[in-house]
Amino acid sequence: MWAFERGLMIGTAADKFSPGATLTRAMMAAILYRHAGTPDVSGLLNPFDDVASGQWYTDAITWAADNGIVKGTGGGKFAPSDAITRQDLAVILMRYTNHLEINLPVTLQYIFFADEAAISGYAMDAIQALNKLGIINGAGVNNNGQIVIDPKGNATRAQVAAMLHRFDACLSS
Repeated sequence: MWAFERGLMIGTAADKFSPGATLTRAMMAAILYRHAGTPDVSGLLNPFDDVASGQWYTDAITWAADNGIVKGTGGGKFAPSDAITRQDLAVILMRYTNHLEINLPVTLQYIFFADEAAISGYAMDAIQALNKLGIINGAGVNNNGQIVIDPKGNATRAQVAAMLHRFDACLSS
């Protein structure tokens, strides 16, 4: 409800939020674009071949790319309909934090995750920082009590709403 009431996330239909549905890359860009106050994108160039003009996500992706918040998947593509992985979500949230010029307090303590070997190198710092801040809590724990991040798992709409709520709380503290 927090994300919906603030206009960050809208329903998937007139009477549905679909909390268990997978969030797409386009949805994530749109959420952060709304969080930023839907800035004017006049004069910005859309760098992606697969992001058609006039779509509900075009301005958001164009803005996010221009501000270094999102990158493509290679070859001039963004893959707006692809599911966003938990590790890509972490990286995008950290880039958004950088865009906002916010320095989040993070300790140097290194956390060993149960599925650490599955975390891509480009995402490790973002996952470490956001986990320490309590923004990304993981997908459970293993028998040894280590956090399972599930980095390549798809993020659901409910998970992203919860992360955004914690992210906003972190920004305001």
